Amino acid sequence: MMNQTEPTAFGTELKRRFDELAAWALANAPAGYALKDADFQNCRSEIERLCDPQSDIGERNAAIPEPSENGPQYVSVNPTPWP
Repeated sequence: MMNQTEPTAFGTELKRRFDELAAWALANAPAGYALKDADFQNCRSEIERLCDPQSDIGERNAAIPEPSENGPQYVSVNPTPWP
C-alpha cells in the first residue's frame, strides 16, 4: 500500500524528468525542425491531470480485485461503440 507522500513524490519526479526530456529535445532538435516549448504543452497538461491528487484513477483501480482474488483477467475500459 502506498503512503500519502508517494503519489506526490512520483508526480514531482515525473514532471522533472519530462521537463529534462523536453529541454534536451529543444536543444538537440535537427536544424530544419523547429521545436518550440509550446509543442510539449499537451503532454504537460496530461501529466498534470495524471498527477492530480484529486484523481480517482488509483481508487477506481483498487476497487477491482486482482485475478488471484478471483477478479477478472482483463477489464475493458473502452466504451461500447455506437450501433
